[in-house]
Amino acid sequence: MKQQQAAKPDYLKQAAAQGLTFNFYGEMKWINKKGTDYMDPHRFVLIPSYKLSDYAIFTSEIEIEHGGVEDTDDGEGRFDGELEIEQFYIDAQINDWATWRSLGISLIPVGTINQYHEPDLFYSVHRPIMYKYVIPSTWMEGSTGFHGDVPQVDGLSYFFLVSQGISSQNGQINDTDGVRKTRPNLYAKGDNRQLAYTFRLGYDGSGSDKEWLKGFSGSTSTYIGNYQENTTSDTSAILWDIEGKYRFHSGALKNFELIADYARWHFGDPDSIADVNVGESMEGHRLELAYHWAFGAGQELVPFFRYEGYDTSEGGGGKAGFVETGSSNYLTYGVSWFLNPSMVIKAANRQSLDDHDSSEFSLGVGWHF
Repeated sequence: MKQQQAAKPDYLKQAAAQGLTFNFYGEMKWINKKGTDYMDPHRFVLIPSYKLSDYAIFTSEIEIEHGGVEDTDDGEGRFDGELEIEQFYIDAQINDWATWRSLGISLIPVGTINQYHEPDLFYSVHRPIMYKYVIPSTWMEGSTGFHGDVPQVDGLSYFFLVSQGISSQNGQINDTDGVRKTRPNLYAKGDNRQLAYTFRLGYDGSGSDKEWLKGFSGSTSTYIGNYQENTTSDTSAILWDIEGKYRFHSGALKNFELIADYARWHFGDPDSIADVNVGESMEGHRLELAYHWAFGAGQELVPFFRYEGYDTSEGGGGKAGFVETGSSNYLTYGVSWFLNPSMVIKAANRQSLDDHDSSEFSLGVGWHF
């Protein structure tokens, strides 16, 4: 008897039926710093996605920053921006608790704001400053992995990612920029001898049957990698982050929200880092209080107050010439006016506690739909 051939996957037929969808977020800012005013079309982000089937979705993200780049051979000119692919992968569900994130470009799942940084998801005009120098948002790498919900534990999820690792090709770790310049070139060759591994556990209590858990969410995550600046030496580079958020839904504190976030790098051999003022560790922190006042037809005012900062020069130990350059700390406060779920207007002051010239006032508008 002639064997019947297995049916081919009908992804393409289902994809044609579903069509292509687009999401978008963007930010426009006015900034006053050191007596200078300037406008910044900071982000224009287009998110095309395609549902291949009930179990597979293609997602990508195309970002234009600071007005883009001029159409010249070197991309330099009157625009000081970037054009880049920030995400590019397929999520294919294997079962109820495991989804494969295909080989592609993914955001590193350390700290919520690196994964979800649309302007309606934080209250200041700028992202918290620890997400610039310690967790270098937006931080993406070539990667693959798995994610999903932990079975039999409502609200608990996991994410495991294998990625290319931080790089010294575009800039080195230093006590001024932290690890910001080590976000890898997505087409880098031979600049890191090892892959990096990220593991995250997250919790969202909004669906809990326990009333006191409904306002809580948080995560803990770690990134284990390697960093090298030359061909003769390298160092382990390990980052961990723990964060939590609680929104009060009843009682005397109803509509108040508390947010805490702490991240820390550890470098096994700081002598492999050329900057003598970089030691064994770097850290970033924020502690935030916000109040939600709903009014009108779906509008909301959210005044907030945040203590935040970072330290890129800790634990020099026996490193020759090491001088601890000190931490940078800020009080950031302001208000966000959510006109609807798709648009927010913001005003904030980021006041430096160490250097008056580092303080700034900013206005911003953000869209997300």
